This record gives sequence, C-alpha cells and structure tokens, in this order.
Amino acid sequence: MYRYKEALDIYNETMELYAREMGTPPMKEMQECFEELQLTDENHRMDSVDPGSWRKMDRAFMMRRKEIQKAIFQEEEKAGAYYCTYPSFVDYCRLVARAKERSTFPALLMFLTLSQKGKKESTKPMDLQKQMQILKSAIGNSLRTGDAYTRYGNRHFILMLVKTEKEYCSSIFQRIETDYIRKSGRGELWYYADMTQELSESVL
Repeated sequence: MYRYKEALDIYNETMELYAREMGTPPMKEMQECFEELQLTDENHRMDSVDPGSWRKMDRAFMMRRKEIQKAIFQEEEKAGAYYCTYPSFVDYCRLVARAKERSTFPALLMFLTLSQKGKKESTKPMDLQKQMQILKSAIGNSLRTGDAYTRYGNRHFILMLVKTEKEYCSSIFQRIETDYIRKSGRGELWYYADMTQELSESVL
C-alpha cells in the first residue's frame, strides 16, 4: 500500500511493546517481515525480470537520495543519548564490537534497574510506567550523544557507553540518579556494568 512510514511506526511500537511488557526480542518471523519492507514501485514488483522496470526503480531511488539523507540525519536534534528499540540497540552494539576490532577503545554495557522503595519509605505503590518514563528522560539527559540506550522489560534499561572506562560508571550512575530524583523520581535505582570484548560473550 506504499504506506512505508506507517508500517515502520507500527513495527517500532510493536518492538517497544515486546521490550516493555515481555522483556524479550520479537519473533523471528516478525523481524523477517520488517526486513522485507522495501521501497519499490508497482512496476518493479509486477515485472522484476523487465530491465526497464529495474532502470525505473533505480531512477526513483536516486531521486530519493536527499529525502533519505534528511530522514537519517535531520529528523531530530542531536542532544543527549540516542534511545532506540531493543533490536536496533543490538545492531548498534554489534557495530561497536566490529569497530573495536579496527581501533582499540573502551566500551561497556550498563544494566540499570528501577525498583520499588521499601515500605517504610513509600506510603503507596509507585506508578511504574510513569517512573520508567522519568528514568528514560533522566538517562537521555545524562549521557553523551554518542551513547545509546534501550528499554528491556518493565523495569530495566540497557546502556551502551562508548569510550568510557569502567571506573567512571559510578559518577555516570550518580548523574542519572540525581536527574531522576530531580524529575520527581520515586523509585530506587541500581546498576551493573560490564566491559565488552565480543558481543557474543555478553548477555545480549
């Protein structure tokens, strides 16, 4: 139906649902459906063996170069860390792991968890979804533009920190926690950090 942006939005919303409610990546079949989503015109799909159709598709593709570049680089302001869905986050981590093979630099995963405070400190249960949104904002504001993070399940975030040594994790966590509390965060936060060597050796 050529409604590619709508299809992509629905896909991303579904990925968020999987990560938020179930804490698992989507089914393989669903990911394959997304991979088959291509910008093709009707003639190209109707007659893929016709060289004329291929040439027409190539011309259409070249005419979309500026539109593609704008969609990739100009749709959002580059402020704070980059939030992405879990499958996109895994792809980003794999890219970082490949880049580390060519140039030595530290990179680590930080696993962040939001918990309910003890009964003595809390008079009523916290709104978990609201608190997760507050925490998401705090993480984005506290990290650099080259860092990325994603939500995993209903109480967890995973952060990829590039060119960051493990000894700085405590101060990074304190920045996140301070911003979270400043934004009326009511939960309790804790973290675990792990240096990455090969992505296949990590919990991803």
